[in-house]
Amino acid sequence: MDIGVVPNITLFIQAVLFLAFVVLINQILVKPYVRVIKEREEIVDRNLKTASDLREEASRILKEAEEILQRASAEAREIMENAKREAAKLRAKILEKAEEEANEEIKKKTDEIRKTLAEEREKLEYSIQEIAKALVKKISGVAA
Repeated sequence: MDIGVVPNITLFIQAVLFLAFVVLINQILVKPYVRVIKEREEIVDRNLKTASDLREEASRILKEAEEILQRASAEAREIMENAKREAAKLRAKILEKAEEEANEEIKKKTDEIRKTLAEEREKLEYSIQEIAKALVKKISGVAA
């Protein structure tokens, strides 16, 4: 056995088989695995970007909702104040109308009382005149 200049051919065959095995494993396992990993990373990146966009959208919508709520609250306060003012005006009008009606009723009753009083005075004056005439007749009749 001569160990020398001529290399053993099995070493070359093993090297070729190892390289073929590496190429075959690379084609069958490594490339598909790397492709799946890249796809997953892309999906994760896309999902993170979508989540970030949705978070920003939700934040914007929440801010708009708060602004709308504040405006609605301000409008509600304004409506309540207007309603209170209108109610106060209406109350004042109703009180004024009731007071006018009461004054008219008082005036009407006062006029009725005055009219009745005037009628009674006239009746009393008439009665006094009748009594005076009767007295005059009696006095004239007694004196005669």
